[in-house]
Amino acid sequence: MAIIPKQVWRNTATVVGGVVAILAVLFALSLLFFDLVSAQPSPYLGIFAYLVFPVLVVLGAGVALAGLLIAAWRYKRRGGAVVQYYPRIDLNLPSHRRALLALGVVVALALPCVGLMSYQGYHYTESDQFCGSCHSVMDPQYIAYKQSPHARVGCAECHIGAGASWYVKSKLSGIRQVFAVALDTYSRPIPPAIQELRPATETCQHCHWPAKFYGSQLVAIDHYASDEANTSRPIRMLLKTGGADPTTGPPSGIHWHMSLGFSIEYVATDPALQQIPWVRMTNRATHAQAIYRSDGLKASDPPPLGTRREIDCMDCHNRPTHIFRAPQRAADLALNVHPELQLLPYAKRELVGALVKPYATKAEGLAGVSAAIQEAYREHNPEVWQQRRGDIDRLVEVAGEIYGSNFFPEMKVDWRTYPDNIGHKIFPGCFRCHDGKHADDAGKAISTACSTCHDFLTPGETAAQTSLVQVTGFVHPVPLEGVHATLRCDQCHTGGVAPATTCAGCHTRESDFFAGKTDQFQRFHIKQDTMARAVQCTGCHDLSKPLTLEALSEKCLDCHEDEERFGGLLASWKKEADDLLRQAESQAGPADRKLLDLLRKSGPLHNIEGTRTILRDLPHSTASAAGNSKH
Repeated sequence: MAIIPKQVWRNTATVVGGVVAILAVLFALSLLFFDLVSAQPSPYLGIFAYLVFPVLVVLGAGVALAGLLIAAWRYKRRGGAVVQYYPRIDLNLPSHRRALLALGVVVALALPCVGLMSYQGYHYTESDQFCGSCHSVMDPQYIAYKQSPHARVGCAECHIGAGASWYVKSKLSGIRQVFAVALDTYSRPIPPAIQELRPATETCQHCHWPAKFYGSQLVAIDHYASDEANTSRPIRMLLKTGGADPTTGPPSGIHWHMSLGFSIEYVATDPALQQIPWVRMTNRATHAQAIYRSDGLKASDPPPLGTRREIDCMDCHNRPTHIFRAPQRAADLALNVHPELQLLPYAKRELVGALVKPYATKAEGLAGVSAAIQEAYREHNPEVWQQRRGDIDRLVEVAGEIYGSNFFPEMKVDWRTYPDNIGHKIFPGCFRCHDGKHADDAGKAISTACSTCHDFLTPGETAAQTSLVQVTGFVHPVPLEGVHATLRCDQCHTGGVAPATTCAGCHTRESDFFAGKTDQFQRFHIKQDTMARAVQCTGCHDLSKPLTLEALSEKCLDCHEDEERFGGLLASWKKEADDLLRQAESQAGPADRKLLDLLRKSGPLHNIEGTRTILRDLPHSTASAAGNSKH
């Protein structure tokens, strides 16, 4: 009697594993074909073609092989079995011909399906929806992108592009990102991509042609005050865009930085490219160079360590797409879009105040901004709460829209996360270089003149000029004198709740110490300075003069005529405070050093008796605290 071989390949594991491996091979080959013929391949497609499907091929083949070995082992254990590992095909047998025909039909039907799925999958991996599909990881960037000026420009056009080196780099980056998401090791927030992007010449300049930048633009910005009337403060500005087209004039204006005749390089010492101590300008025709430094070193000294870049579009337009609006700006836009809210008392103040509160999650934030606005009107403006409920509800709805588009607590993203280098209001921006501190060896500094980039337009002063405008400098709503007129805008403007227009509004530490109200000093039971009731800040500080001990001493003599006694009083107090601080710092532990640092920042002379008390009692206070901790 003939022994019938045992066909071990006919087991579930081997059949399923083989089908999975074959389909994975077909998909991988299809995607590889599209990847090779595409002019601008997708790195995300490469993840599937070179990572996902090859892994499935190996897994499928492994399962099939394991099925063969296990089935063979089972048959052999029973004894006397002849094992047949592979199917035998004999076309002389009708059953084999039918099986082969059925297999051909299945393959004929499967190949078009595989090709169509691969083609659609290829295009999906290039879509913006795919880029934003990593849920909470890319949610902030994707939502901001959809409401940006570049919402119709595909993600891949800026973040990938063509070329072998960037193709390989994007493949590796895509694989790394997949693992980071899978293992939950990605950064929160996602780091800015400026140092990972292709040069602007290969992306931005396909649409924005530097040689054709020219002229000026009228910019209209509508601001509203945080007062009861939401007072309108419109700004009309002539922005000198300029350009570098020799047929329209010499390089000028803001886009002079992109002049084809010059190259500008810089070194940034921080990852966000905000600290720039070294700048070099090179004339491409003559190769003449000018180096400007803010670190006090000579041009011939080596550049500082850091990131070195040649300026392109992205160094100023670093947030052209993923824009997270500051509460102040978002509130201005909302009031401009919804004129009825301009008539709601304190609408801007309450809107900004609700948005800047800290919330742990998106859901908590959406509920929190609603509750904060309603509580503000219900508790502090009950009459408005009763009469304007419809407008308050509309304000709540607007607040939710702003919060949903600009705040992402889980990813630690809001308007403060990524510096925006366009302008200079709430981030240094232009002032990273144009701060008056970057100078060459001859002492010539990079220009700080506002009129280089923009002029402000105001209505004519007479009735006959009402239809005309005048070119003026910027008029700040709060008069700025002395050192205040030299501050960068972002040192006061944060994009959140504006500080009170008083000395204490910005100089809180100094004012609290002057009044004896500093929380960290309460254990010393200090009192307000003896001058606090009689003298305001401007009684000692002449804002029109530099902040020097000599200028302060001159103000003393405005009230105290005894020049011999009071002329040198501040100098003696300062020497005393400095000596006491040095002595205390030499003996202080880490906690006391923080306290002494706060005392220095608060200004020891703002409360000289308080300073003496703290420095006299500090050793005793520390010893007492240490003794109490032992018990």
